[in-house]
Amino acid sequence: MDVSIFLARLIGPLYLAVGLGLFLNQSHYREMLRSLPAGGLFYYLSGAVALSFGLVILQFHNLWVADWRVIFTVIGWIALAKGALLLLAPKVAVRVTLLFASGPVLLGTAAFAVLLGGWLSYLGYLA
Repeated sequence: MDVSIFLARLIGPLYLAVGLGLFLNQSHYREMLRSLPAGGLFYYLSGAVALSFGLVILQFHNLWVADWRVIFTVIGWIALAKGALLLLAPKVAVRVTLLFASGPVLLGTAAFAVLLGGWLSYLGYLA
């Protein structure tokens, strides 16, 4: 199986579920984000996971092409940057987390995740 199709089948349903979960449980996720301990172990572990996720994607799919497959390279670099931010500047990450807990940012993130997850799922399983 092509790596791009594999990643579409892996990441598509994940983003779709996350986006739908954010839409369906907005108040729960807002409260969860607000109640995260500032600079706690969560930020360290999340940074390590995000950095690892980004590195794995880039190891197998650092592909700069002018078609849909480039999205995985972009996702890999964003995950790498997010992981580095969480590990190197946790206080900045706390401020970004509180921004995401605000009204329109959470809904925009949910909409983006649903659209991207649906599109990647379609490409991975139906196209």
